[in-house]
Amino acid sequence: MENKIVQIKKNNIIVSVNRQGGCLDSIKKDGYEYLWQGAEESWKGKDVAIFPFIARLKDGIYNVDGKEYSMKNHGLIRYATLDVESQEEDEVTLLFKANEETLLQYPYNFTFRSNYSLKDGNLKVTYYVDNIDTKPLYFGIGGHPAFQIPFERKDGVDVIDGNYIVFENELNPNNYYLDENGSFIVKKGPFEKVQRIDLKKEIFQKYKTLMFCDEKFDKVTLYKKDGKNVSMNLNNPKTVAIWTKEYFGGYICIEPWNGIPDISNPKRELSQKDGINKLDPGKRYTFSYSISI
Repeated sequence: MENKIVQIKKNNIIVSVNRQGGCLDSIKKDGYEYLWQGAEESWKGKDVAIFPFIARLKDGIYNVDGKEYSMKNHGLIRYATLDVESQEEDEVTLLFKANEETLLQYPYNFTFRSNYSLKDGNLKVTYYVDNIDTKPLYFGIGGHPAFQIPFERKDGVDVIDGNYIVFENELNPNNYYLDENGSFIVKKGPFEKVQRIDLKKEIFQKYKTLMFCDEKFDKVTLYKKDGKNVSMNLNNPKTVAIWTKEYFGGYICIEPWNGIPDISNPKRELSQKDGINKLDPGKRYTFSYSISI
């Protein structure tokens, strides 16, 4: 079986990247694993390089110029195998090009690169989208890293209490509220002022996913009960999603997004969807965030 894992390292940090999906597979420092490693009863993933749509399309379909297309959850890259375009000891760039199969799902010619770098001592994640088509390209994009947090199982539920998230500044965000299945947005509205979130599974039983928007999102830190804390520089994405499965799994995802899932009664035309990005022919779009451990 082909090995799809590539590694970069610097000093005492080793990062593994999976060519399948172009996403993070492991983040270790001094042998300690910071990235969630998946579990059958919870979320089997570890990270997702999200492109060209965030989460789910209503009925799994959308239109481009009136023609109907279908695409899976979180887009195309998640299901693709990327090529290694370049690699050094402390940096790797993976590349994916649109092909006949992707054009049937997403009718645009593009290239997508995921770059992982430890050159400044922290892990920088950068996605590059190049529009090599003759028409504007419409898309959503985002990261989905899941971080291990200490937990214990009580009464059939994984208790994650005692871990918490702190934003650099107090926020007064709006939130995208999901339907009871956690699939589609039913409304956008005010959320309480927030700077610290004490993590509990009950939050995600109520909201499914927190999706904060209309604020400036810079630095956020995950404080863990074992002291193995994680900070992220988010680079002010349009939306920050915070998610874990509502009953099982000792992890929390902190997800910077430029884009949102479909609303419950969406416009079908991709160019008219809420939160969508536009990239003109011949142009490059850059999306990045960094992780410090």
